[in-house]
Amino acid sequence: MKQFFLLVFISLVAASISFGQTKYQFKVDLNEVSNDKLRVELAVPAIPKSNKVLSYNLPKIVPGTYSIYDFGRFVSDFKALKKNGKPLKVTHPTPNTWTIAKAHKMKKITYTVDDTWDTNLDNKAFEPCGSNFEKSNYVFNNHAIFGYLDGMKRVPFNIEVDRPASFRPATSMDRVGGDEDTDIFEISNYMDLVDAPVMFSEPDFTYINVGAAKVLVAVYSPTGKVTSKFIAGEIEPILQAQREYLGGKLPIDKYAFIIYLTDGVSASGAYGALEHSYSSFYYLPEMDPANIAQTIRDVAAHEFFHIVTPLNVHSEEIHDFDFINPKMSKHLWMYEGVTEYSAGHVQVKHGLMPIEQYLDVIAEKVRGAERHNDKLPFTEMSSGCLHTHKDEYLNVYQKGALIGMCMDLELRSLSSGKYGIQNLMADLSKEYGKNQAFKDDELFDKIEKLTYPEIRSFLNTHVAGSTPLPIKSLLEKVGIEYAPVKMVKEKTVGGLENALGVDFGTGSFYIEKPEMLDGFGKSMGFIGKDVIKSWNGVDLNLQNINQVLTDFMMKVEVDDPINIVVNRDGKEKELKSTFQMAEVERKHAFSLVEAPTEEQLQLRTAWLGDYKTATEGGSK
Repeated sequence: MKQFFLLVFISLVAASISFGQTKYQFKVDLNEVSNDKLRVELAVPAIPKSNKVLSYNLPKIVPGTYSIYDFGRFVSDFKALKKNGKPLKVTHPTPNTWTIAKAHKMKKITYTVDDTWDTNLDNKAFEPCGSNFEKSNYVFNNHAIFGYLDGMKRVPFNIEVDRPASFRPATSMDRVGGDEDTDIFEISNYMDLVDAPVMFSEPDFTYINVGAAKVLVAVYSPTGKVTSKFIAGEIEPILQAQREYLGGKLPIDKYAFIIYLTDGVSASGAYGALEHSYSSFYYLPEMDPANIAQTIRDVAAHEFFHIVTPLNVHSEEIHDFDFINPKMSKHLWMYEGVTEYSAGHVQVKHGLMPIEQYLDVIAEKVRGAERHNDKLPFTEMSSGCLHTHKDEYLNVYQKGALIGMCMDLELRSLSSGKYGIQNLMADLSKEYGKNQAFKDDELFDKIEKLTYPEIRSFLNTHVAGSTPLPIKSLLEKVGIEYAPVKMVKEKTVGGLENALGVDFGTGSFYIEKPEMLDGFGKSMGFIGKDVIKSWNGVDLNLQNINQVLTDFMMKVEVDDPINIVVNRDGKEKELKSTFQMAEVERKHAFSLVEAPTEEQLQLRTAWLGDYKTATEGGSK
């Protein structure tokens, strides 16, 4: 390993001598954006005479997305210019590459880049990894705008942005210069540039101190309903809990939550967030603050935990990411799975979520994992997630989280409660850190060395192998029992999530599968082909249905009046009723054992800390 990094160091020195130039110098002007297109100018680093041909690249894929988006698709009018302004010959052999002849004479590159959020191109990029150019807000995921020259990913970057004077940048990057309407950022290499998105808008910023770390919460809300102060108040308890969860000190000194809320429809069809080392970018639907709170808490907890992995624990494939021909790591179970597990575990362990709710989270993960191929080894899925096993990727948030839980329980059992996955991730962070990568095939060896042979056997059997996870037997050790099926009374929207169909031509919703309605839905009087026009006085459409039904679920109480208007056989009909809880069948239910043994209680407390119950509302 020492030899590997010595070779990297030598290659970097050689590269700096070879190219001899200090930095890329990019310049853009947000005031001149037209038709969602941004003009990019680059003063290139000095190129030695030996480089007769050189390529400029934008990424095919970026870390954290596990999807191919070909960001070069959004570039047009590309020119490479000599010192006298005359163009050099450029070919465009792939969607993401421009090859420049006589590159040693090149002094400047110019091109136009379209935003990804508002495009007619197919294969829409997931918004948290794309770009947005509108008068009220500009989002820079830098890989969608700026590129790099072959062999020069580790040359520093200088980014100068002219913007409206009333706007401010929200980013984890260091602002090194500028004035009232200009920002200048400097960053050491292309990997770090890709790792630091920026949002320019009228500032709504709130800062939180989490130990020694300064955390920025920046929000763009088109209606102003949700503010950074509100979100900061919602996530601060989790951030403080995460600091304690990680041993009392964070491995960072700064962080930025960059949150864009939309009152429109996601072009990609998805909402969510993308993690970075010192920030995370969120694209979420605008809704009432009370309704968005838990979503923000859950997503923020997940993304913030990425300061552990992959920031401080990652493989060579991530450390020197190939943006054009990427090779995927086998360890998504750790990068995403353990992160997702920790995001829920920290909430119950630090009293922010009652244990009964956490058991529902576990059950939902089991139900989600059931929709995927349980016989596919997780390491194989990870390495093939771009192509062969692309449809299985979302299992990282389901089975991946369950792998994290089972490892935690196994470690606690083997150590009499003294050592868990928190300790393991801390030890791996000490072994590696931000600047040192592990070899993919050696991670299991390292984990065995830090823990127990039984953990290596667990990884071989359940992660690299196809044997199902021993969820039931491990939870029994902490006094939690499992039921394959359980009938429960719950608030529902009548089973519409399974019964509704969508007519995209008219933007309307209709009862496509009446057999999927639950007891409450059937009592409302819905029948097949009913077109739902309004819900409690609010007209439904593609843009608002999620918010309307979410608001309903948050506020409704038993026996509250309900008035729904449907179109039935071409005529409007009112369906009037009162709200009732529905008895629904839940697969894979977990509950606390009524009379746990002392050993079970001791191990459960070691696992979940001074957890709370929903009935007691306090510490147990």
